[in-house]
Amino acid sequence: MDSQIPQEIIDRRKRKRIVKFSSIGTAIIVLFIVLVSVLRSGIDASAISTAVADRGALEVSVTATGKVVPLFEEIIASPVASKVLEVYRKSGEQLQEGDTILRLDLAATNTDFERQRDELEMKRSKIEQQRSNAETQLSEMAMQIRIDSMRLRRAEVQLRNERYLDSIGASTADKIRQAELELAVQAMQYDQLKLKYANLQKNTAADLRVTELDYNIARKNFALATKTMGDAQVRAPRAATLTWVNDQIGSTVAQGAQLAIVSDLSRFRIEGEIADSYAEKVAPGNQAVVEIGSERLTGIVGNVVPAVANGLIKFSVILDQNDNPKLRSGLKADVFIINSVKDDVVRIPNRSYYRGPGRYELWGIADGVARKRSVELGESSYEYVEVVKGLEPGETVIVSDMSRFKNEAKLKIRN
Repeated sequence: MDSQIPQEIIDRRKRKRIVKFSSIGTAIIVLFIVLVSVLRSGIDASAISTAVADRGALEVSVTATGKVVPLFEEIIASPVASKVLEVYRKSGEQLQEGDTILRLDLAATNTDFERQRDELEMKRSKIEQQRSNAETQLSEMAMQIRIDSMRLRRAEVQLRNERYLDSIGASTADKIRQAELELAVQAMQYDQLKLKYANLQKNTAADLRVTELDYNIARKNFALATKTMGDAQVRAPRAATLTWVNDQIGSTVAQGAQLAIVSDLSRFRIEGEIADSYAEKVAPGNQAVVEIGSERLTGIVGNVVPAVANGLIKFSVILDQNDNPKLRSGLKADVFIINSVKDDVVRIPNRSYYRGPGRYELWGIADGVARKRSVELGESSYEYVEVVKGLEPGETVIVSDMSRFKNEAKLKIRN
């Protein structure tokens, strides 16, 4: 028969169990607190990117945005108001120089062209007729001058004869005066005719110049009309890709309206834009670095548009390797324009943490612990950022995003 366990033993066993469970619970709580503390104040080394500050040259640059565009792109505009009759090519097709892209209705334009050609021929004929008439008039007047010259010499001879006869008593004073009067009249008529001849020469030359000027204007207009007729035959200006065409047959197009766009998709350039506050740092000839994904290309700044639109200025970058296979029309790119070089500066790699010159809270690493520290950063290049103060060469900093630890002062780096 079982005996009853004393109450004292039962109470002692209860106390042991309570102590045991309390110890286990306390250990679990302490372990939990330790784990939470470690998790809160530590970070895996594989989750961060670090860099070592060093000393070297810094190519100071400003950052702009850019887009890849074809090196050559030409918009073909309608030279006349017309309508589309036929379309021979589709967007995306390869073109050779001279290939016909589409045909316009040129009936009205051709009528105007024929009219201008007829007017030009009429003006040319008018010049020839005017020149012939002038030559005839001048020739007739020149002949009349020669005749009057002979009459003048005859009057001079008659006067000498009368004076001779008078000297021998065979003439009278009246006959001498009559001969002198006749000579004076002939001289005046001769001078008058020469003056008329000189004036006729000037007038006919002036009239001819006016007519020739009118003809030259008509000739230039006709040349322009001829060019317009040639341009109205919408052909590829060079070997390229047809990137767009107005394929709406029967649609009316105004003079100057776009008909097609042809592009050379084997070579490219960069069209960039930057805030106008950096205008003085962007000039033709500046070195530039273009980043497209992981690809980095070099080039120089070409044309800079002087006008400002919406607080931005536009510029182009001519690439050293404009046929790189990574280039595709329309791709976005980061453009770094180099405008000066600083030698022997403390620097760290340029990453997403950098937002311009100023004071930053960066994490320095030493003895497996990251500590927040105040660092003043200066100018930057596409690769590095200048450290003004707060870091020395050889020190290690975290360059990845640490915004989630903004309320921490130090972190343990877990390997």
